Amino acid sequence: MHFQTPENICKYMVSLLPEGIKTVLEPTPGEGNIVKVLNGYAVTAPIDFFTVVGNWDAVVMNPPFTPMDMGYKILFRCMDMSPVVIALMPWLTLINSERRTNKIMEHGLKSVTHLPRSTFKGSRVQTCILEIVNGWEQDCIFRAI
Repeated sequence: MHFQTPENICKYMVSLLPEGIKTVLEPTPGEGNIVKVLNGYAVTAPIDFFTVVGNWDAVVMNPPFTPMDMGYKILFRCMDMSPVVIALMPWLTLINSERRTNKIMEHGLKSVTHLPRSTFKGSRVQTCILEIVNGWEQDCIFRAI
């Protein structure tokens, strides 16, 4: 089962983009909910992310959680393709692997936004939004919506 990102969450994710962003990659667009709210940006939304090469000013994404290792592969590849990554991910991304958490923190975890379980009706996966900014060395901000 695929869960599409609700419009209010898409808008929140896009609101995290810093000023000056022009090009945005949405590596796993699904039905295009995130792409629809990226008005004013030059958006790349490929059918097959693993065929895409290049660099972007930012990435905004909700990668598939099944299989979860695919979501992690997409996240880490995107961190190499852009200095700013806004990613809707399972909480397990941060709490289930010290190595994975350290890699994200070392890259620059600016904020974590907790999403209520009701965000994705019918899903049992607890989710959050990771705001990753390469080189961020200040404290990580925790938010809840």
